[in-house]
Amino acid sequence: MRKRTRIIIGTLVAVIAIAGVGTAVSLRSLEPRLHDWVTSNLSKSLDSKVELGEVHLSWMPLRLHAKNLTVRHHGRTDIPPMLVVSSFTVDLKPTELWSSTVDRVWVDGLEISIPPKDPETGKRPLPSASGDGKKTGDEGSGFVIRQLLATNTRLAVIPRDSNKNPKVWDVHELDMKNLRAAEPATFTASVINPIPYGNIEASGHFGPWQSGEPGTTALNGEYTFDADLGTIDGLGGKLAAIGQMSGTIEQISTRGQTKTPDFRLTELDGTSLPLQTAYDAVVDGTKGDVELKHVDVTLGKSRFDARGVVEGTKGVKGKRVVVNVKSSSANLGELLHLVSKGQPAAEGTLIIDAAMDLPQGKDKVLRRLALEGSVRAERVMFANDSVQNKIDELSRKAQGRPTDESINDVASRMATQFALRDGVFTYRRLSFNVQGASVQLDGTHSLRAKTLDLSGIVLLNATVSQTQTGFRSLLLKPFDPLFKKNGAGTRLVITVAGTQDQPKIGLQLGPTIKGEAPSGRVASKR
Repeated sequence: MRKRTRIIIGTLVAVIAIAGVGTAVSLRSLEPRLHDWVTSNLSKSLDSKVELGEVHLSWMPLRLHAKNLTVRHHGRTDIPPMLVVSSFTVDLKPTELWSSTVDRVWVDGLEISIPPKDPETGKRPLPSASGDGKKTGDEGSGFVIRQLLATNTRLAVIPRDSNKNPKVWDVHELDMKNLRAAEPATFTASVINPIPYGNIEASGHFGPWQSGEPGTTALNGEYTFDADLGTIDGLGGKLAAIGQMSGTIEQISTRGQTKTPDFRLTELDGTSLPLQTAYDAVVDGTKGDVELKHVDVTLGKSRFDARGVVEGTKGVKGKRVVVNVKSSSANLGELLHLVSKGQPAAEGTLIIDAAMDLPQGKDKVLRRLALEGSVRAERVMFANDSVQNKIDELSRKAQGRPTDESINDVASRMATQFALRDGVFTYRRLSFNVQGASVQLDGTHSLRAKTLDLSGIVLLNATVSQTQTGFRSLLLKPFDPLFKKNGAGTRLVITVAGTQDQPKIGLQLGPTIKGEAPSGRVASKR
């Protein structure tokens, strides 16, 4: 009995081995024919020269494995290959071996290059879906792939403008379904965004592919974006965004919201503030440039409105951001919190109208950031009691009522034109007004060093003698004519120096007596 069993088992093993060898031989004989099948179908569908490396078949499951696929439209070598694939695997069914339909394809190292438009014809040198330069309405023409799974995919759109870098989309993972000539495909994609570094998850519909004008191919869907702002030198915080997109590759309309609970400027000794935005933008997918049509920004309690562009420059990594920013309700105290720890020096509401330019580069944000515009503040109150007491005292003396304690908690008004370069504010016509007094200054304020270097003029309603009481008032009476100039009871030339937390005020006696401008006015220095 045991001997008979061994004989049966041995016979079965031999049959299986012979069948396996026969199947392997059969599969090997099919490989050249499948090589021709792939190249023929692709060449016909894409009207292109197709080069393909090794092709192998595996059994159970039946799959085609291929390497080194290159597709050149009409065999042209003066432009990058339209399609390059490092390797791909096709899940085959016996009934589909000689058809143009495949069930599933795995692709790794997919590179797609879309060349620029021809300056004479205005068209891109790409094949049409029908393979004869004309579009067809036959939905069954060309390859049909039920599912495409791709890793390490790169899509490069080469612009006609030689001053622009090619727009490159790096897609870490891509899952597309229903790829056929005249129908949109559904997709999910995972994209790594380099600056700020983060992951974009997108899903939606793509196509049908407009091979004659790829930029007009339809695209719509939704996305999420999680990024670390700390990968931009000078910034900090975790950004989370959600949005929707619709349009074409050349013009993608997108709307969404971002939240950064802990936004901060890491170069400055400040605290973080919550940052939220709601945006409406248009993206040129062939260049990567973005038109910011409207961005509502909420930084802490401050509201801003921004409009502008995000654009690239050939040979320079990253994007340049140029926007106009306006606000009628910026919170002075919170903005001071952003640049310095501790209790903010003042409270008030700011009205801002400014232009911002943040060019590309590896330097920290504060070194690259340029601002220019105007700002106005109403009803400014100083948090430091000693500072506010000095403001109250200034108002009393300026009105000729130095002992009137009813003049208390005086609110100030401020306005200036400013420019920010390399972390240093330059102020022009910085005005500071309280009841009875007006201060006009020019100079600089360094955000890094937290120092002030200002000079200007103080105008008081009262004369010098009226700012004092008793014997001092009598002593100063003869000097009133020396200080009474420009229609003011008193005109003084002063300097403001030291730190932003403890400024020191000095009197320039010579220019004051002579009625001259401040000597060595800082605003004229660069």
